[in-house]
Parts: sequence; structure tokens; C-alpha cells
Amino acid sequence: MKFEIPRLAALSGRVWIGLLALVAAPIPLWFVAPHTPMGFPVVERGVPIFFILLAAGLLILARAAAVSWPFAALVLWATMRGAWHSFPPRTIQLLTLLLMAAVLYVAARELSDREARWATTAVLIGVAWEGVLGIANSFYWYPWMMVLQEHAGKPMGLLTHPNYYGSWMALALPLVWARAGLPAAAICFALIVRTISGGPVISAAAGALVMAWPLFGQKVRLLVAGIGTSAVVAVMTLHEWRLSGRREIWELALAEMRKWPLTGQGLGEWRSWAEQWNAAYGIGAGKSFVMTLQAHNEVLQLAFELGLVGLLLAGLWALQAVQASQRVWRAAPAALLPNPRWPHGLGWLAFGRAPLERAWIAVLATAAVNMLGSPTFHLPAQAALVLFAMARVQADAAALSMPILKPKSGNHHERAPRRRKEIQHVASPGV
Repeated sequence: MKFEIPRLAALSGRVWIGLLALVAAPIPLWFVAPHTPMGFPVVERGVPIFFILLAAGLLILARAAAVSWPFAALVLWATMRGAWHSFPPRTIQLLTLLLMAAVLYVAARELSDREARWATTAVLIGVAWEGVLGIANSFYWYPWMMVLQEHAGKPMGLLTHPNYYGSWMALALPLVWARAGLPAAAICFALIVRTISGGPVISAAAGALVMAWPLFGQKVRLLVAGIGTSAVVAVMTLHEWRLSGRREIWELALAEMRKWPLTGQGLGEWRSWAEQWNAAYGIGAGKSFVMTLQAHNEVLQLAFELGLVGLLLAGLWALQAVQASQRVWRAAPAALLPNPRWPHGLGWLAFGRAPLERAWIAVLATAAVNMLGSPTFHLPAQAALVLFAMARVQADAAALSMPILKPKSGNHHERAPRRRKEIQHVASPGV
């Protein structure tokens, strides 16, 4: 199935035709947003400004559709759903953020391999910084930070919470493994386990297994799986198997979702519902828990806010990720040659280095697990890394699936795509 429509961006300028007609003779705003009071509020400014913003947003979405039309359609559906309720303030804020994310998504898809490696190095610098802070936190030292007593001794760095810290480190773990080797990844995993937070440890174990699968034989794979399973059991036993009250919140949300099963309640409306529920039924009203401002389950929150329509579009975006990952998985090399820059005798420090193409797949696998128990796409650091990984998997899939042309008669040089030759240059065949 084709998910990228490059031609749409070239046609997007035609939005000017409709825009110029609308700003000259604007229709009533209540026609666009049904719950707006009847009449022409500030017609000479307000309505034309609305259509200018709408046209600019459509241009951005047309550009995004060149990379992923399901993603663009999901944002468009969120806009249409928000219009029905006259664009609540939080919906406008989130739509603005989504449009900016769309621009960044396109830019990440168009990055060269070299620039993508620079971006990976930037992530590793962040991991090193947060790793130092996480080690300090493990010894009950929290420089520049305030920590609740229940989180004392757990790493949280500058990401404000052990769960958020562990989730981000779990997403970054495959990149650490690919660029710095298995020993560095083991240190990263130890810090994640130290958070005593179930979601990060489970997702990190899943990402580690994806990284280990093409690199090692069956015995080592089983060892990695065993270490991950043992860590999960230990952390969930220390933490709690009841998912920190999530089950109670999800049951209430499922009951509320019956009101708008097809369209959902609108982008950002989970927070509004949670605040209203807490005011009426929260701890102050006799209940034993607080409704969280995010569902801590991105699939559930998407269904709550954008309904079955939103779930369908998001599912197509996920299918795009799966198809791109499959192409990369089949074409990318399993391992890298030893790094010649490492001094003799220290090569073990880089043991287990893997192609970056496979690391991005592991990031997506980690996110797919993490988002079932954590607000992955509602946390800026996590969301940015996942969006970048999605774009890079698409770029790698496009490059690795390009056919190698046979040389013409008399031409002794293989006319392979530059990108593919670069990957083969560092590959260790037969691993």
C-alpha cells in the first residue's frame, strides 16, 4: 500500500483559489463552526483571518502527505472535529503543535544519512548527560531538582519524573547500542531498571530483543530475553502489578467513550473531562484516586478524543511504519565491521554495534510497547524521538528498496544508488 503522495505538495498552491474567494466574500463563521453564535462576528477581520490560517494549515498538511497521507489525514480529521465545537482553546494549541510537528516530520524524512548520524550523536549527548544525572539521582543526589520522597533514589534527571526518564532512555537505548555498543547499552538499561517503573523496563526489554535478534544466535537471544523478563518481573513486583490505578481510570474512560464512539470528544478533551471528573468525584469528593490528565495509554486516548475514525487513520499510519520496517529489516545488514578508530585491545567497548537502520526500527518497537502504559506522544522528548525514528525508517526503506542497475556494456562501474553503496561499505557480510 502506498502511503506517500509527493504530487500533492506540488498541487497545494491551488488552495489560493478558494482562499481569495473566501476572504473577498466570507461566509458566516457559524457555518464552519456550528456552535458559534449566529451572525457575522467581526466579519471584516475575524473570519478572513480564520480562512488564512486554515489555508496555511492545508498547505502544511499537503506537504506532510508527501511523507505520510495517513498522518496528514489524522491531523485534518482532528481539525474538522475541533471545528464542530468551535475550536476549544486546548484544541487550537494542540493543532498548532501538530502542524509544527508535521513540518519537522517532513524535514526528518528528507535528511541525508550523514545528517541523520549527526542527529543520533545529539541524542547520545543527551543520553550521556541524563545518564550522569541519573547515576547521581541513584545515590540520592538531585542537583537543581526537587524530588518527592516516594521517588528518592530513582533516576529522573531533568525529565521531571522516573517514568518519563525511563521512557526516554528506553527509546534512546537502541541508538546507544548501535553507536556505542552493547556495554554502553547495558549501563543505559541498568538506569532504566533503577527507575522501578514498569512501562519503561518492559519497553526497553522489547527494544533490546529487537536489536539482539539479527546480531546473535539463539542462545544469546534467549539470554537477552531472560534478562529482560527477569528485570520486568523484579520491577513490577517492587512497583505494583495493578498498574498504578490505570485500570480504574481506563474503565471510567471506556464508559465515557460510549457517548461519541465514532467521532470522539475532540482533540485535547481528555484533559477537560479529567479536570471535570476530579472536581466532581476526585479525592476531595471521597474517591481514592485522581483522574490523570493523560490516559497513559495512547490508543485509548486517541479513541476517546478522535473516535473510531481517528483510530482507523492512526492504524494506517502504523501500517506504514510496519511496511517500511519490514523492507529495512530484509535489506539492512545484520552487523557492522569493527570500528578501526578503537585502539587495539579496547574493541570490546564497542561490542555489538549494529547498523543505525535497525536501531530506528527498535525505537519504533519500543514506542509501540511504551505507549500502552505511558503518555509517549504527550511528552515532548519522547514524541520528538519517535517522530524522527518514523521518518528515518521511511527514508531507509526508500533507499534500501531501490534496485541496483546492471552496468551497461562497456561500463565497468556499478550504477548502484549512493545510499545503498554506503550501507554495503560498512556491512559485515554473513553475520
